[in-house]
Amino acid sequence: MMPTARTLLALLPLAALVFTAFALRPGSLDARQAVIRAAATVAGVTVVFVELLSLAGLITTWPVIVYWLLFAGVSAFFARRHLHVPHLVLRNWDKVLLSAFAALVLAELVLALAHSPNNYDSNHYHLTKIEHWIADGDLAPYATIQNQQIILVPGAEYLLLQARLLTGDDSLYNLLQWGVSLLAAVAVSRCAAQLGVGRLGQLIAAAVLLTAPAVALEATSTQNDLVVTAWVACAASLALDGARRVATAGDVLTLATVAGLTAVTKSTGLMPLAPILVFWGVCQLRLRPARSAVTSEAPVPSDGPSGGLSDGLSDGAGGRTGQWLRTAGAGLTIVAGMVVLAGPAMLRVNDAFGSPLGPPGYSASLSTERKDPPAVLVNGLRLAASTLTTPFPAVNGVVSDAVIAVADVAGVNPNDPKITQWRSVFPGTRWKPDEDRSPYPIQSALILSALVVTLVWRRLPPLLRGYAVMVLGAFVMTAAVVKWQDWGNRLILPAFALGAPLAGYWADRLRTHRATAAALIVVMAAAFAAGGISVAYGQPRRLVGQGSVFTLTDWQERFVRLPDQAVPYQQAIDAIKASGVRRVGLVMDGDLWEYPLQISLPDVELVAAESVIPSAPPAPVSSVQAIVCVSGVERCAAVVPPAWKVQRFSALVAVAFPA
Repeated sequence: MMPTARTLLALLPLAALVFTAFALRPGSLDARQAVIRAAATVAGVTVVFVELLSLAGLITTWPVIVYWLLFAGVSAFFARRHLHVPHLVLRNWDKVLLSAFAALVLAELVLALAHSPNNYDSNHYHLTKIEHWIADGDLAPYATIQNQQIILVPGAEYLLLQARLLTGDDSLYNLLQWGVSLLAAVAVSRCAAQLGVGRLGQLIAAAVLLTAPAVALEATSTQNDLVVTAWVACAASLALDGARRVATAGDVLTLATVAGLTAVTKSTGLMPLAPILVFWGVCQLRLRPARSAVTSEAPVPSDGPSGGLSDGLSDGAGGRTGQWLRTAGAGLTIVAGMVVLAGPAMLRVNDAFGSPLGPPGYSASLSTERKDPPAVLVNGLRLAASTLTTPFPAVNGVVSDAVIAVADVAGVNPNDPKITQWRSVFPGTRWKPDEDRSPYPIQSALILSALVVTLVWRRLPPLLRGYAVMVLGAFVMTAAVVKWQDWGNRLILPAFALGAPLAGYWADRLRTHRATAAALIVVMAAAFAAGGISVAYGQPRRLVGQGSVFTLTDWQERFVRLPDQAVPYQQAIDAIKASGVRRVGLVMDGDLWEYPLQISLPDVELVAAESVIPSAPPAPVSSVQAIVCVSGVERCAAVVPPAWKVQRFSALVAVAFPA
């Protein structure tokens, strides 16, 4: 258990977020707008703070404690006059949905707090890089065989770093994605409100997102897909503000911050972000200059159709030049925000590899190499089909056969390596609730159906139709860039989240008819059941059944993905501790785990005996007192001197000491 003082320190970021939300709260009672602004402000300032700490070589505990004390104190000072909570009148349907929400998110909270981080990629590179930063005191590239630690943008890890330094361990790591899943739901529900959806439809929009098994599973994880999804959803809500009024300086800065946070968190967020920014820019160009008199604090309607694009047209040429200049200046500010927040990380990658995209061929292994319309169409259909996978093989067969038939007509190989990641073969089988692969057929069907109906239905508000075109653009951009893969369902969550408000819109319209209302009840019950089952029985964390969080030790929890290596890892760690050595070399296979060694040997300097980072050579074997191999026998033998004594604990784990 954490010491009480460290536990209290961990509450500082939460206090800073809450006080900032009250301090930035607009004159209206739109609390969701304040939450989005506060989250962007706190996260954006924190990213800049981490970069400044790195420049000073001060990524240590005390500067972080002082930072959060000051942040919480200053935000509390400015929030002191606005500390009031609006009164909400809840109808029966609202209460039912909110109760279901509470049950789901509380179950996720229990799991997030009770379970140790055990995501495979996190042990591979997400959490490993944090320990390197703390050991080095800065963010500079370091020697490693696992280039993902250096190449991939680190926005989510910057936020996890705060919890690590405040608490002294990783016990609260899972709470980041749990918290941002709620932020994403807030943003999605606000988007629905901005589109003229009533409160029930807003809640359903949030439910469509939160009950998706991929979301429910990642909400207790240390991945970063939900972090980037939340920033994309916030950007969409801010863009919808821009459809109603000329953006103020505060609006532009907030959107720039959110765009920068998207860019620094994960590249999969850039594809949906691009059409969001285009949508915002077009809306700004169509607004009358006189609209600048409308404050950014105008209340967001919760009912009725939204005109938006239709009532904001500029009808004269006199202000056209000013509109273009104003919008261009705002666009440059947004680009600047992206450069400020994501630029330093990309510069470090450029310094390490000579390119901000990493070594040659790395991007091609992840991104599509064909951009022609037939290939994009087939890739998009495969991505959608994967989210629709069910436990029923007959249903899956119908969907996949339809996609393959379209691919044949289009003349595209459905497993073309230029649009398919290595080792993946369409259609694949991944219906089980697993955070890396889980589909979300109910939620995906609702979103895709709502998108199609919105695009083809006549006499809809122009803003709603414009938003649907934006969502379609997000899907097309994602299909044009992200290769289909067995692990792809989580990578396209940002685009799918944008479609949730459309599902809320049509649910709000259909609830007035008895038959469709009954069907809606059944569908939403099934959606909540899917989310609940994922939390109860999902992998690699579960509340009940064999392997439950309540039946495993901390070490067993960490090794759910590599259960056969839990004991060998522990034996290697015990051998290092018993030897008393203080500098140990590491020999790692590409995707095996350094992180368990780092957290178990805090007083030992762990250095890479191999490196694929051109600017960071490996440590000479002569400079270490022992070597830990987490690799095949041949790789280990190629590095360990022949005269050293090797203790092998498994086919993958060994320790070597000088004779």
